[in-house]
Amino acid sequence: MKRIVLILILIISIISCSVKKTSNQNNWSESKRLEYLSNVQDSTTWDIEMFENDKNDEDLGDLGPFVIGTFPVPKYDLLGKGSFTGVGTVGDKYPMKSKTLVMNSFFVRKNELNKSRLKERKDEIFFQIIISTDTIDNVNYNLAGNFILSRNHPDYLGQGFIKTKNNRIDYLAFQTPENNAYAIINTRIFDLNYGKTILIAPQKDKTLKSLQIKSPELTSDSIFDYTKRLINENKIIEFFEENMKI
Repeated sequence: MKRIVLILILIISIISCSVKKTSNQNNWSESKRLEYLSNVQDSTTWDIEMFENDKNDEDLGDLGPFVIGTFPVPKYDLLGKGSFTGVGTVGDKYPMKSKTLVMNSFFVRKNELNKSRLKERKDEIFFQIIISTDTIDNVNYNLAGNFILSRNHPDYLGQGFIKTKNNRIDYLAFQTPENNAYAIINTRIFDLNYGKTILIAPQKDKTLKSLQIKSPELTSDSIFDYTKRLINENKIIEFFEENMKI
């Protein structure tokens, strides 16, 4: 009986340490989530100045599948000073034979909630999309758009779109302080914990093919070199070239 009790104590200790490690890694807890949800409904916690500024913003135009809504939100620092330091988006274009690969990504800067996990990194890419397209507009720039929003702090959401000759690719991705991240691309759901890089190859018949890549930890600086290396890998070249023929 003593042996069984000792084994149970050991198992409980291991579980307890595991939970504690996860909490410390992200500087986030269930109590903070509940506090945030309470603040969303409590008008005394809202950032009224930011809300008024958001109401006065002009129409941002077409930036993806959702119209940008204006909601009152709690003051960011209620979750701790330095809990928000910024979000951003970076992208580029890469030639591939008769087509062009368009890359876009979303990142969150290191803050008090994620600093233990990010360590020396200044920010973290939580989503990257690479789409092959046959149409590029370098004059009016109206064939693509993207936007990342911090108003769900400490959750962050980005979205965008790109048009081809016969299709439109809409995408949306979000990350939580629990370090969970998901994306939706033309109604297909991607769990980004199994790969934050998504390749999309539009087909002539308006269908789509996708490939999810388990990419390394990326920053807004390192993603460019990574992308150049990635698109020169044989399996990536084969994925896009094979689908170009269809």
